[in-house]
Amino acid sequence: MTDQLSALESRIEELEIRLNNPRIMTPRDLCDFLQISERSLYDMKERGDAPPAMYFSQRTVRYDLHEVMAWAKQKEVGNG
Repeated sequence: MTDQLSALESRIEELEIRLNNPRIMTPRDLCDFLQISERSLYDMKERGDAPPAMYFSQRTVRYDLHEVMAWAKQKEVGNG
């Protein structure tokens, strides 16, 4: 029962995140979402360790919330 409750709480939290954030994010939106600085984002990109991005032009970069969440899930360590 505890596992089911924990799974339900996780699902509710994920749905709240999806409802309260734009589906397509600017780099600034992404930094706010991840609670990191833009410098940290660019450092991550240089290391090849940033969330997947969509490039509409050289200066127009966007991030899909669902892809960012999947990327962040891969970064999780431990069982909480």
